[in-house]
Amino acid sequence: MLSLSSKLDNTILTRIGELPIDLNFNNVLRWYEMADRDDMSKAEKIVAAWYIFLGSDYLSFTSIDDFEVASDAIESISDYISQDPYMKKGEETASNAPYKSTRWFSYTEDSEAIYASFLFDYGIDLIEEQNKMRWEKFRALFNNLSSKSPIMKIIDIRQTDISKYEGQELIDLVEAQSYYSLETSSVDKINESFNNMFSVLQQSTK
Repeated sequence: MLSLSSKLDNTILTRIGELPIDLNFNNVLRWYEMADRDDMSKAEKIVAAWYIFLGSDYLSFTSIDDFEVASDAIESISDYISQDPYMKKGEETASNAPYKSTRWFSYTEDSEAIYASFLFDYGIDLIEEQNKMRWEKFRALFNNLSSKSPIMKIIDIRQTDISKYEGQELIDLVEAQSYYSLETSSVDKINESFNNMFSVLQQSTK
């Protein structure tokens, strides 16, 4: 989570020591995209995530110990990148958790709208910022995009209650919601799948 009183950490403490970590926003988005794939096993996702964030110099993945080291580290990273500054402790997994905007968008499917929104609001070209902008900065800017930005307009369409409309307005809204409906998992669902995946892996190593 972004803090104005301290520097961003460039390392993570793992079972094999403190290691440098690459938390550029495009790496995190690669992780989200990969986590939603059905053609990769949980173990394959953990290995790939380790390579994305920590590189290939520290583990060979020739033993169970290596997988446990990686699983612990990636779980910590996953918890960190999914932190919400306005979500109270314990609410992330509560069944009665309040409204979360992450259920209304996908970093993968909405990539064009997100790209356009950063240009629209901030004049920031996210393609040019790849391997430069940290995830924490990206997240802070994303969370504070204006209501006029393309992605926020799409989110507003998706979450609008159609029961409050009738006639042509209802027809137009239903068509818009159908057009902008998510075919892939929302960020909220992927975050939930992270938690489920790590729970399964922890049980399998006991």
